[in-house]
Amino acid sequence: MPRFLSLLALLSPWLMPQAAPAASVRTLAFDLPGDKASLNFHIEAAPEKIVKLEVQVNQFGAPAALAPGNYIVESSSFKLPSSFILPANSSSSYLLLILPKSDGGCLILPVADDSNHFKKGDRFVINATVEDLAIRIHTQKYLLKPGRSAYYQLPPPPVPDNRIEVEMLRQITGRWLAFNSTYWPLSPNSRSIVLIYPDPNTGRPRVRSLADRPRPPAAKTE
Repeated sequence: MPRFLSLLALLSPWLMPQAAPAASVRTLAFDLPGDKASLNFHIEAAPEKIVKLEVQVNQFGAPAALAPGNYIVESSSFKLPSSFILPANSSSSYLLLILPKSDGGCLILPVADDSNHFKKGDRFVINATVEDLAIRIHTQKYLLKPGRSAYYQLPPPPVPDNRIEVEMLRQITGRWLAFNSTYWPLSPNSRSIVLIYPDPNTGRPRVRSLADRPRPPAAKTE
């Protein structure tokens, strides 16, 4: 029996379930009640373990580590607490999009920010509305479902006037109607986050974008 117990003690670290590693997260908000907000994050089952993150309009927050789990978020800038789920083992890096809601609360949308997919020159388009959106980028056409995101790469040259024609459409009474028409400059040295979200006052889709230079890969250790 002592020999069995000794063997069990040696094996126990491998037999016990291992906690999922924490992910690196950055906040990003395009609309806030003020220029900045302080948010308190805690896992639903551990309200005493609070992580405080600062959010500023049109700026990426400093990277912070969050363990996977069901989160509750409270802030004096918003009337109601919010909740979101940070998935386990889906990505090692996330953007936390902070969107104000018409009821005085906020929507927090975690979006995987995988540098292996999101490269220089790419556009990362996120549909944070509750409706299907049709998007034409140059000569390519896409249907982007609610809550989904997609990476769009630069079209091959030549591109007329070195800019990309973009049109975004939504369905109104069965017809696809444009709500945003613009041109994107070619940006081979940076990538851009493009967020489509409902205006908290009108409910109509709004578009915000922000350039983001990809972070260099972590140095390999011998």
